[in-house]
Amino acid sequence: MDRNKLSIALITLGTALIVAAVAMMALVATGTWLGDGDGNSDLETVAGFGSIATVTPGPSPTPQPDLPPPPDAPIARLVIPDAEVDAQVVTMGVDAQGVMEAPDNGYDVAWYDFSARPGWGGNAVFAAHVDYYNIGPAVFWHLKDLEQGDIVEIHLTDGTVLRYAVTVKQQYDAATAPVQEIVGPTPTETLTMITCSGTFNSGTSQYDKRLVVRAERIVEPPAALPPGA
Repeated sequence: MDRNKLSIALITLGTALIVAAVAMMALVATGTWLGDGDGNSDLETVAGFGSIATVTPGPSPTPQPDLPPPPDAPIARLVIPDAEVDAQVVTMGVDAQGVMEAPDNGYDVAWYDFSARPGWGGNAVFAAHVDYYNIGPAVFWHLKDLEQGDIVEIHLTDGTVLRYAVTVKQQYDAATAPVQEIVGPTPTETLTMITCSGTFNSGTSQYDKRLVVRAERIVEPPAALPPGA
């Protein structure tokens, strides 16, 4: 079913529309922030930021000490034990109108292929729904419960696990969020995870806040050898 027909069907059912949220970086001279909310099974663009200048590339990421060589395998899953997340990751980008794509269900997490690849340095941007039509709480429902130091894992198809520790959790007004700072380049290897939060407005079918959680790459030291080994 195409977007227009699906939207009409949802309106007929009295279902609110929302989308999991991020703004696109370095691809268009103007952009929009995507919304997310209760009862979505369609993707709608949410205006509110006005004109967003193209993100200016930042400095090249500074190599973090003791990190292994970048992996080549595709991303398989995002696992966050403290947020009850163990989700398939789908690679997404932007559509012909320059609007960011978003998962068409409440279970998958999007990784945006215009952002950094996990394991390669820079800012890897992810987004998912906080709730979803006919499901209720969705994959990023508990993202708000994360605290500094909580572990986020990226599982690759070859079995490699990249581990990150939460450093920042911030809620922004949808209309004034610093989009370029959120999705733009970072000097260290970072995961940026975005969903909606705040109050749902049934008139606009949108949440008024955006939740952003950031985590930085960590590598545990090798286990000590037993005495005499």
